[in-house]
Amino acid sequence: MVMPERRDLHFLPPKERIHDWHAQGPHMTQFMNALSLFFPAGERLFIDALRAYRDQIPDPDLKKAATAFIGQEAMHSREHIEYNKLMQEEGLPADKLDAFVWSLLDFLKERTPKSMPLNATIALEHFTALMGGFLLDHPEVMEGSQEDYQRMWQWHAMEEVEHKAVCYDVWEKCIGRGPTAYLKRAFGMTAATAIFWPLVVGFYFQMVSNSEACRKEGWRGHLTVLNTLLGKPGVLRRQVPEWLEYFKYSFHPWQQNNSHHITHLNELAEEAEEAYQKAMAGEGHHHHTHH
Repeated sequence: MVMPERRDLHFLPPKERIHDWHAQGPHMTQFMNALSLFFPAGERLFIDALRAYRDQIPDPDLKKAATAFIGQEAMHSREHIEYNKLMQEEGLPADKLDAFVWSLLDFLKERTPKSMPLNATIALEHFTALMGGFLLDHPEVMEGSQEDYQRMWQWHAMEEVEHKAVCYDVWEKCIGRGPTAYLKRAFGMTAATAIFWPLVVGFYFQMVSNSEACRKEGWRGHLTVLNTLLGKPGVLRRQVPEWLEYFKYSFHPWQQNNSHHITHLNELAEEAEEAYQKAMAGEGHHHHTHH
């Protein structure tokens, strides 16, 4: 079992680069920005879902992992809230889209059984682990991008890989492994896929239509994004087999073993901390955080 660790990291990406921080141009930038908008509400859902079952977890190691998971997601949430603020300040409809995600998740939470948030969590955790894993397997997807943004996404990707099995293990311990649990889980993934990806596409188009840089780049920018996701390197296309493995009766996240990515996490954490201290010093802030 991989034991996740809560790392209190801060990133101060430059606000003036929010429209074009990705090496592949403004459209790819807005695609990544659109993904960021799902994290504050999404991560709150994950945290609440796990908290609802934490007292029922029989295994002390898993309970410890669950606590670390909650800590990691709280950090991701905090950093993505900061990141999303930059979008709002630079004229992107971040607040409006963020509010939509919160209200959608509240709506679903009120109208579904208690196991639904955990079910949605394990499905979406599978997505984030696949995407995170892909970004780490194919560093060329982010290569040459503005380094603070790049580092933040790398950190998020690595921690998603690190804790990818925690909620799944909680699901198996608290909901079970039988046919009923399997059917619930399969339905959860189907529903999550059908809701999440159309929303991402919708958010992407709203971001693009509010971006001067995207207007300048024109329709070719959409082709860049399509190519990155479905052509070469095919970020989403190449994840389809691993996505489908979720529907195996005997699936477990660590069957897709990419734990080698976690080995660089502490190195990355040090770099991030250094860059943050420099940025803070540059901005005339003089408080230092010690770990």
